[in-house]
Amino acid sequence: MSTGDFDPDDPVEAPEDLAVAAADALSSIEASPLEERAAGFDAMAEQLRRELERSDPARSTS
Repeated sequence: MSTGDFDPDDPVEAPEDLAVAAADALSSIEASPLEERAAGFDAMAEQLRRELERSDPARSTS
């Protein structure tokens, strides 16, 4: 399974880059066999959740 160029550990990725990487990852997941898609979507969701938590301004003030 590929998630494109999305790197959740890269703090300098611009939101536009993340959007393009997420779109690429979705295309890759959707091209996978049906039985592999759930795992791909789960992995992508986890990466996006980590990125959201890391970039959340409310977390940096506490």
